[in-house]
Amino acid sequence: MSETFWVALGSIGTVLAFGVVAWQGYLTHGALKVNQLMTADAIRSRLDSQAPKVTLKLSTPPWEPLAATNTGMPCSNWPPGHTWHFPADQEGANRLVLQQTLVLENLSDRRVQARFDGDLVVADEDRRPAAAGLIVLEPGETSRDVFLQREFTIKELSENFHAKQAGQELPYKVLGTVTAEDDRDNGSTDRWELVLTGCPVEPDPDREGLWRVAPWHLTEQSGLRTLDYSLLPPRQRIHWVSRTRGIQLPAPDGA
Repeated sequence: MSETFWVALGSIGTVLAFGVVAWQGYLTHGALKVNQLMTADAIRSRLDSQAPKVTLKLSTPPWEPLAATNTGMPCSNWPPGHTWHFPADQEGANRLVLQQTLVLENLSDRRVQARFDGDLVVADEDRRPAAAGLIVLEPGETSRDVFLQREFTIKELSENFHAKQAGQELPYKVLGTVTAEDDRDNGSTDRWELVLTGCPVEPDPDREGLWRVAPWHLTEQSGLRTLDYSLLPPRQRIHWVSRTRGIQLPAPDGA
């Protein structure tokens, strides 16, 4: 055979050898990746088993929308059949309140720290709304009522109505975040994102320039149908390698 053949064969052998090494490297990397995922899953399962059991309970929003007052909480009800005149009442002091009540319960045998951010308030000693802030729940303890609430002008809620009619996202919402965790550095944090919104007011079809609270509907029943809210918001859990150093365990693939 010619010398050219043996040179070519040698080149092919070199390429094949390189391919084998590359393939072995790929398999080794794949095995390492699998081992890392299995280790992370095992750590995640351990942290889940040790996480304090904390439940968040949300009530159905009151219907009809409430009226903001200067006398504190609870808020008042609007008089039956109340209407707002546009443009006179658009930016007035007659504000409507969207509200949802929640409690947090610590069912574990460890103390738990809970933080409330956003539009989450409690009633202070004078029955006025104050930021819910940070609390500690002892084992078996339930928080006092916390209110997800915000005041809106009739104009703001009318813009929600028009956005709904146009199939757009509603611009005005009540937003809150609840987080709960114990004192372990290598532990977990539970988090709930809360949203309450809707278009509870509508134009009066018989009187131009007047807006009213959504009335009872023959088939859809009360105006509660106009509100968007959740009684079981999804819980998000963060797993910590070290909370003090800000090192989180990577989320599972696809999460």
